[in-house]
Amino acid sequence: MEEEDLREELVRLYTKLEGVRLFYKMDLGTDKDRAKIFAKAKKEIAKKYTTKSYRKPRRPRIQKVNKILSETRKATVLDYEMIDVYLFTCETAFNFMLEYNFYSDVLSNNICKTFEKACMLIKDNLMQDEFRDRCDTIMSLTRRNREIGFRIVEFYDQCFPEL
Repeated sequence: MEEEDLREELVRLYTKLEGVRLFYKMDLGTDKDRAKIFAKAKKEIAKKYTTKSYRKPRRPRIQKVNKILSETRKATVLDYEMIDVYLFTCETAFNFMLEYNFYSDVLSNNICKTFEKACMLIKDNLMQDEFRDRCDTIMSLTRRNREIGFRIVEFYDQCFPEL
């Protein structure tokens, strides 16, 4: 194809496909544009953990949370930008569990897996100083649920080895 034809095809893809538009916003956009996309993802994740009843809370929509994380991950250009979203998911799930006194294996697995992904990205990108406080806060929440604490302490120790 000629260069002009390629340009037209790219413009057509950009206008018709949301995934292409999101990719170029992430790749060519400013930090502010990317921050908006991550803020939107975090807002959508928080919605999946909301419920009205304390007596009989609605189960969190973990499958939908994982879908949001997957879509955000695909659109992300830089690995380390997902750390914040993973930690937010873990914090939100933990807060839901504690506030509504709700426990399920699915919720527990979600917390452990998102914390593991966050720790691996923190370790790979050498960003321990930036995220130590948030990870410490999550670890302090595990005092209220020992099972999760036993499962995630290994990832924490790999990410933040004592010097």
